[in-house]
Amino acid sequence: MQRTIYDFLYRKYDFSMQMGNIPFRSRFAAGMKAYWGLKLLAVTVYFALFLNFVGEDKYLPKDTYWFVGSVLAALILVTLSYLNVFGAWFAITLSKHRKWIDTVLIISGLLLCIHFPVYSFGETVPDLSTLRDTLILPGILLIIIGLYRKIHYRSSRVVPLSALASLLVTTGILMKYPLHSITHSIYLGFILLINAGFIADLLLFYYWHSKSETRNR
Repeated sequence: MQRTIYDFLYRKYDFSMQMGNIPFRSRFAAGMKAYWGLKLLAVTVYFALFLNFVGEDKYLPKDTYWFVGSVLAALILVTLSYLNVFGAWFAITLSKHRKWIDTVLIISGLLLCIHFPVYSFGETVPDLSTLRDTLILPGILLIIIGLYRKIHYRSSRVVPLSALASLLVTTGILMKYPLHSITHSIYLGFILLINAGFIADLLLFYYWHSKSETRNR
C-alpha cells in the first residue's frame, strides 16, 4: 500500500524489492525531494517568463491566469505530499476512485479534440473553427493527464513508458503547431515542459539504478 508519495516513487522507479533497505530509502527520498524542488523551480520560472514577455495565451487569453493558478495549486499539493503533510497524498491519489477518474479525463479530452459535424437552420452558418481550435488545447491536456496517471499506476516500467509517451506527444505537438504558436501558448508550453520532465525522469531512473547496482556489488 502506498501510504506516502515516497512509496509511490519507490515503485515508480522499480525499487519495490528494496523497500527494507532503510539507508538507500533515506538517500532516495532526499534525492527525490531535491529533484522535485528543481521541477518546481522550472515551472515557476517558465510561468514568470511567459507572463512577463508574452502575457496571455494565444488561444485562451481569458483563461491564462486561471490556468496558472490551478497548476500552482496542484504543485502546492504535491509539495505538501513531499513534506508528508497529512491528507495531501490521499487527495492526489483519490484512493480507490482513481481508475475511473483517469478514464473520465481521457474521454473528456477526446470529446474536446474531436471535430463533430455542425448543423444549423437557415442560411447563416456560424464559424466554429476558432472555437474548435481553442477546445483542442484543454482536450490535449486532459488526455495527457489521464494517460500519465494510468501509466503511473502500473506495477513496473512506469518511467520508461512515461518517457516514451512524452516523446510521442511532443512529436505530435511539434508536427501540428509552429514554434511561434507554441511559444505564445501557455498550455502547449506547459505540456512540453511536462514531457521534458518525464525525459529527465528517465535519466534519473538510470542514475539511481546504476548507483544501486554499484552499492550492491
